[in-house]
Amino acid sequence: MEKIKISKSQKPKSGSLLLIGIPGPGLIGTLSLTYIIHSLKMDYFGEIQNSPSSVIFVDNGQIIGPIRIYKKENIFAILSDIPIDYELSLGFTESILDFVKKNGIETIVFLSGIHVSEKKPENLKTYGLVTNENMDRVLYENDIPKFLSGVISGPESSIITYLKNADIPMLILLTECNFFFPDPESAMHMIQTLSKILKADIDLTDFKKQIDFLRLHNRQLMEETLSVIQQEREQPSIPPQIYK
Repeated sequence: MEKIKISKSQKPKSGSLLLIGIPGPGLIGTLSLTYIIHSLKMDYFGEIQNSPSSVIFVDNGQIIGPIRIYKKENIFAILSDIPIDYELSLGFTESILDFVKKNGIETIVFLSGIHVSEKKPENLKTYGLVTNENMDRVLYENDIPKFLSGVISGPESSIITYLKNADIPMLILLTECNFFFPDPESAMHMIQTLSKILKADIDLTDFKKQIDFLRLHNRQLMEETLSVIQQEREQPSIPPQIYK
């Protein structure tokens, strides 16, 4: 994994925030962050180059990579449309940290999902986990229950561990979801939670209209993501989840 490729320079701003969404359980990170980028009208800022890549995207005549950076004011977002496997996780995280230091980012927010044996759509929860006790107030102010006991595994656990050890304050948001299938309903709950933290009014009307499309359109990405997660030497008999 190579270092960040930046499309333009950025003078560090106080209070800058970085959102990270990669394919994981229920595709919560990618589904929710994609919509947030669209809703906030964030601008394409650069990309992380990974070599080799089997996917490129063309947007408005411009060739862009599968792991992209977006920005609006003091909010940055790193969005991946490909699973980050174990081999790439360290290089991916080093690239993030390099970007964080160069742009004066003070807080990282990592978006993901957590398996529950019986998901209740009418009573979904997004849990929070912080690496700095000073960030507990973010959970309190936004009525986010703390993730007290459970397991996070797969490449995401490696990325979170590297970021935690870098002493950058980080908030990890985990929404209850279906582990094995794209879960737009749970992603919508993540969007609502994050909108409160960002103090942004995000209209979910368009997202609700696309739920069936998102579920079908992202099946292949979900299969690729599960394949990466299952590369662990000893695969648990059930997906990592909250202990009850």
